[in-house]
Amino acid sequence: MKKVLLYLCLAVGLLSCANEIDVNPVEDETSAGVPMTFNLTVSDGPATKVAKTAWAENDVIYVFFKGLGEKYLKLTYNGSSWDNASGGGTLLDTDFVDLSDKTLTAVYFPVAVDVTYASDKFSFTRGGKPVYNYYLYQTGAEYTLEGTTVSASLTLGKPEGFVQFHVSGIQDDVAGYTFGCTLVQPVACAAVATGGTVSESVLQAGARLSGVADSDGAVFGGRLTTSGSADYTFTLANDEKIYTLTRTGKTLEAGKMYNFPALSAADWSMQNASDLYVDLGLTSGLKWATCNLGATTEADYGNHFAWGELTPKSIYALTPYFDNPSGNGITFIKYATNKKRVLEPEDDAAYAALGGQFRMPTDAEWTELMTICTWTWKTTSDGYASDGYLVTGTNGNTIFLPAAGYRSGADLYYVGSYGFYWSSSIYENDSPCARSVHFNNVGAGRSFYGRDAGYSVRPVSRPVSD
Repeated sequence: MKKVLLYLCLAVGLLSCANEIDVNPVEDETSAGVPMTFNLTVSDGPATKVAKTAWAENDVIYVFFKGLGEKYLKLTYNGSSWDNASGGGTLLDTDFVDLSDKTLTAVYFPVAVDVTYASDKFSFTRGGKPVYNYYLYQTGAEYTLEGTTVSASLTLGKPEGFVQFHVSGIQDDVAGYTFGCTLVQPVACAAVATGGTVSESVLQAGARLSGVADSDGAVFGGRLTTSGSADYTFTLANDEKIYTLTRTGKTLEAGKMYNFPALSAADWSMQNASDLYVDLGLTSGLKWATCNLGATTEADYGNHFAWGELTPKSIYALTPYFDNPSGNGITFIKYATNKKRVLEPEDDAAYAALGGQFRMPTDAEWTELMTICTWTWKTTSDGYASDGYLVTGTNGNTIFLPAAGYRSGADLYYVGSYGFYWSSSIYENDSPCARSVHFNNVGAGRSFYGRDAGYSVRPVSRPVSD
């Protein structure tokens, strides 16, 4: 009987061991995969790198294999050849087993970027935002796979419509400058999908560009919206100065880079930012510009702008309107209820035109101006070039707000008798409106109106020294 019990215990023990082996099999060391090796050549020359004729040390190209998520290849130029390293995890031979389409997408950025993977795409940011300068790319490039070696030849090219501008002598402080031209649109390479498609993030034409330093200056780039002969005005601004370069009848062509003279050259006109604003002694320390945007004197009406748009136009309506891409006058995307409440710099007409610390005032800042300052209605009979309000600050300094009317459709209304000025604040309710200030000879007050109307813009500035 004891022997029988012993045999039974042995049998149970064997069964237990068998079950443990089935549930937790010993992993085959070869099933984890073998690291891949890469034999990738990158063509050189002007057709490949926009700003130079050769790659520079520490330039980086990101390579994404169609159908493969999370992992990618990072090529870094060491001055003579390209070193490679895996990103998002080690690239293994097992990663390529199910990739029937042997193609890849390669992207180059002129600055270091952060690469993140989510929702079947790789996204690129710097400081949490897309890189609005230029990029180079290639999609659908074929590669061969032999054992654990991937081989391919890369020839990156310029995105369609891109143009670049090189300004000499500002490489040491390029981070302090922004570049603006109403006919150049900032574009960023935003993402590469696992299917190999490149997607862009696009701002309004005229939004300011940040530069990329090179050995003798800085490069600014974006998409040209109008090719051929035209009158171009370029601005380069920092917190202290605004430089303007005008080219009449200039022919700009996409795919090219244009060299501008150094800022000290006679070609550029220069204004001190401090000459464009007035200290009214406000509690906030905010400075108000002496003129409306687009005006050259305080009594000039200047231009009219739809809220959030960067340039004046002939027809003011919700179709078309920059935040209403569907064209139905109802669906808003960027500045919709419970989303963004104040204009971002790329949609601020004052910042686009002047750069530096200039921007549109918020609703609260208009309120401060009306509360603290003295408003006195003035007319042409008082010796002013136009009717409007003389605003006197606590320190005795003044600005003049002309009654420039407003635009709707193709028409101008109430010019000379009413002033309509935008704030940068959206209206609180669920409506296509933004906060504004309306005034006539009786008084001034806060209001709101449809964002598609053409109102005046009076810039403000809060210099870094404040």
